[in-house]
Amino acid sequence: MEHIAAIMILVGCSSGNTQCAEIEPPVFAFEAMEECQRDLRPAIGTVRRDYGVIYGKCAEIDPAREDDYTEVTWRITAGDELDVTLITNPVKQARDKVMVAQVQ
Repeated sequence: MEHIAAIMILVGCSSGNTQCAEIEPPVFAFEAMEECQRDLRPAIGTVRRDYGVIYGKCAEIDPAREDDYTEVTWRITAGDELDVTLITNPVKQARDKVMVAQVQ
């Protein structure tokens, strides 16, 4: 089974960033962060003509926790950069940390 080490997020915005939407990248998941970073610029180039501004970012994923991620959120910062956050399932995290002792 392949492990995911990074994902690519592309966001297209109108001029002035008044309306932004996530764009499906040519490849979403990568086995290495370096692969994602290598493919990021060409991926942005394939959609540039459709939007006023394109943002792209590779987000690193912990392969040991790849099944725990439940949501990807993004926002355009005041500094005009794409900020990506990977959210994990807090219920699963709490369950993973619980230790059960048996008394015999």
